[in-house]
Amino acid sequence: MAFTGYLSQSIICGLIFYGYGLNLYGSLQRYQLYYIVPAIWIFQLVFSSVWLKYFRFGPFEWAWRSLTYWEKQPLRRAPVQKALHLQAVVAAE
Repeated sequence: MAFTGYLSQSIICGLIFYGYGLNLYGSLQRYQLYYIVPAIWIFQLVFSSVWLKYFRFGPFEWAWRSLTYWEKQPLRRAPVQKALHLQAVVAAE
């Protein structure tokens, strides 16, 4: 999720501060930024945790890996029972 976190932080801040978004660049005081920064961090931490419960990679990591291998990579995590079965099969070998 590092690549996704980096890019999403850039996208979010772009939407907040640049003209194609809210255009708040230079209009906020420093103390006001102390509310925006933790809000973005908390959002990213919650989103990342929920995302990684269901998926193997972040969305940008998945796209990058798929492009690198020239093959669509599996994105969803295997169900828990299936994963436990696979672990038992590998351990038995």
